[in-house]
Amino acid sequence: MSSPFGVEPQIYKVLVYNQLTPEEVLKTNYDVKKMTFWDVSASIPGKTSVDDPHISVYWYGPNVSAEKGFIIHLKPHKLDEKFITPIRSVVEKIVGGQVSSKENGSEFKDFTMKISYSAIADLAKAIQNAGKLNCECSLEFEMITKEERAASTLSKTKILGEKALEK
Repeated sequence: MSSPFGVEPQIYKVLVYNQLTPEEVLKTNYDVKKMTFWDVSASIPGKTSVDDPHISVYWYGPNVSAEKGFIIHLKPHKLDEKFITPIRSVVEKIVGGQVSSKENGSEFKDFTMKISYSAIADLAKAIQNAGKLNCECSLEFEMITKEERAASTLSKTKILGEKALEK
């Protein structure tokens, strides 16, 4: 935390939650407009999404990247093609848009999937079922007040990182 020890900031510039289940994502109560990034990662049972092999489907919000929130990415990391093919097929159906190959992965430009907690949770469940893999999600938010954080339905134990807004 970037604020003085023991002092809770009034506003969190960045607040990141990690290792969320699709059910936890579905129950998220932050304003979805404050989400700047989401990631759905699937890995072989017994591994975590930071271990290889795994596959990630992710999105950067309009204020975070040059893509302005118009592209969803799919990127496999040392995962066998027998897992990638059914996952890519499911992601193509759910995400929609113009698909192109890029750096061993796929990009979905001008996608049709609505950015919502239910859509992300449904995508995670579909990826999990298609690949028979473990799935977890990460969500990143910006400009979260201490009151919003206190009222959050997400577990504080799942906070991966936070940064206070500096005055």
